[in-house]
Amino acid sequence: MSKNYETHFFLGANSPGGFRSLYDDFIDPASDHLFILKGGPGCGKSTFMKTLGRAVRGSGESVEYIHCSGDPDSLDGVYFPALRVGYVDGTAPHVIEPRLFGAAESYVDLGAFFDLAMLRERREAIETLTREYKSHYAAAFRRLTALEALTPLDPPRDTAEAALKRAGGIISREFRPMGAGPGRAARRFLSGYTWRGRMSYFESVPALADRVYVLDNETGAGYTLLASLAEAARVRGLGAILCRSPLRPEVTEHLILPELGLAFVTETRKSPYPGECYRHLRLDAARPLGYDERAEAKRMAKLREAVLEEAVSELRGAKAAHDLLEQQYIPAMDFGGVDALARQHLDTLLK
Repeated sequence: MSKNYETHFFLGANSPGGFRSLYDDFIDPASDHLFILKGGPGCGKSTFMKTLGRAVRGSGESVEYIHCSGDPDSLDGVYFPALRVGYVDGTAPHVIEPRLFGAAESYVDLGAFFDLAMLRERREAIETLTREYKSHYAAAFRRLTALEALTPLDPPRDTAEAALKRAGGIISREFRPMGAGPGRAARRFLSGYTWRGRMSYFESVPALADRVYVLDNETGAGYTLLASLAEAARVRGLGAILCRSPLRPEVTEHLILPELGLAFVTETRKSPYPGECYRHLRLDAARPLGYDERAEAKRMAKLREAVLEEAVSELRGAKAAHDLLEQQYIPAMDFGGVDALARQHLDTLLK
């Protein structure tokens, strides 16, 4: 693990049943300060955070970037671990409000730079485009619900038992106690369903871990193994990053243990891990499929691919409508004021 690193994650996911948020896990509330950005579409929240991130990274510090699940080119958050400071978009669908205003969190009001009179003149178009992009998201969520129903979660019993046996060997070989109490687990999404399709920020893994175990997960056996590892890490006081599945946010899809320089990454044929592998656990090979099972698996894979493409099509429609919505706001925005405010924050961060 490098001393200074750059990582990329999601904290929100387009999931079955709607948008799922992990924003409560963004910072350590006991020691960090969070700046909560407020303002409408197109006001420069993402650009503000990119400006801060580039400058802090350029100074040699580590930076964690949080990407928007609706548009991964846009940022929803940025965190500077050495400075114990984070910035986050606190607007819908991940509304964030202070718990201890001033002491632990502060507002950054970018909405103050809007020409409100101009926006009032554009109210009808803003209302229409807001309804349109929300309707596309609702349609995408329905299709992701169908995708969940078509995607296996629990592996066959013998495969699950083999995965648990593998987990026991890893725990005895790799894990060691680190603290007196349970370890802190931060939740993230390493992967997400976006207008580009399913995408993963796998480049974040080697930034945090020197050795990467890759786990086959066509049958869901990787989830079984990771659940056992995550619990073992917790009781041994190991800090962990639990990367949840965007399709099933209650399930750990990848596990990173920075204190040990270890990561455990699941992969499928549609989402292979592209980085260097320390060990590859071929969990699905524990139970070879028969001819009829292989045929059924191929049929279901094609069906999942078709449903996912429909969901992605709706996410593309949502992005297109949201882009048009931003165009209603951009002419009413004083970006010079936003740039000046960013420089003020950098003067404080880099002093």
